[in-house]
Amino acid sequence: MLAIVARMHPLEAVAGDVATRRYAPERSALGITAAAVIALFALENVVRGYVVDLADVVSWWRYALPLAGASLGLFVVVVNVLVRGTTQPRAPGASVARRTWTTFGPRWGIVATCISFLALLVTTVCAGVVSSPDTHGRYIWLAIPVPNEADVDPVRVWFYGWEYGLPVLVCLGALSVVTWSVLHFNASRPYIRPETVTDEKRFRREIAASTVRVACATTLIALAGAWRFIAQAGTVSQLTVGAEDYGQPFEVTWRYAEFAIAAGWLAPVLEIAGFVLLFFVMAGATRRTGRHAIRRRADAVAHETAMR
Repeated sequence: MLAIVARMHPLEAVAGDVATRRYAPERSALGITAAAVIALFALENVVRGYVVDLADVVSWWRYALPLAGASLGLFVVVVNVLVRGTTQPRAPGASVARRTWTTFGPRWGIVATCISFLALLVTTVCAGVVSSPDTHGRYIWLAIPVPNEADVDPVRVWFYGWEYGLPVLVCLGALSVVTWSVLHFNASRPYIRPETVTDEKRFRREIAASTVRVACATTLIALAGAWRFIAQAGTVSQLTVGAEDYGQPFEVTWRYAEFAIAAGWLAPVLEIAGFVLLFFVMAGATRRTGRHAIRRRADAVAHETAMR
């Protein structure tokens, strides 16, 4: 019995090494993507706050940058899957069950990501619809009319209009496509051989989970930025505009001010949740790499001991 167990160790070790080498680039790319999104977000805030004066600039990239960074990183993962991670089976008999893009993905993670995508889409479209153009035709204002005074110009405040929203929608569409692509090609590629199926399934679940976390996290960060920007319009709900020609001040109220303020309260929660997910992806990639290295060393030691 001991001899049989000893003879199985080399096969298990080889199968584990083959699977680990096949999926290592994709797991590393996901960890790097999460780290890059965090670094880009921090760098943009530092540059915008302390280096460059962007007081009168439409800084649309503040909201599109997390989505663009995640899209680029996941595109690299797709390329890795198609070029290096997809090969013909080395031995027949591997699982041929039909697999779809949801096969290895975490169900609740996919649902949460879809909800975050939809929330950002609805927020961006609704904000764009109520926005107004400035003198240059840029939809960056929210015009709040003065009640019962048609002759008085409306109050105009900077707002998350189409000038900000269109780049976000483009990046959100790109992120949706590359996220689906990673999940689809990660699931549909063939297994190497029958003895690696168990390890490969585990790696594919990890890759799918990290992909969903990156997509959900960056969408939450972008959504938090949009909600925080929209909340600034809620602060004018009690703004008083003086008018000497009319003899009395006017009370200006935006009809959606309460919703805007509530969104501003929720924005930090979404942002924190997004960064926590990104840190999970980074930590998971590092932990898995170390765990499999330890496992390989343990298998090698066990084999040497059995051969003595």
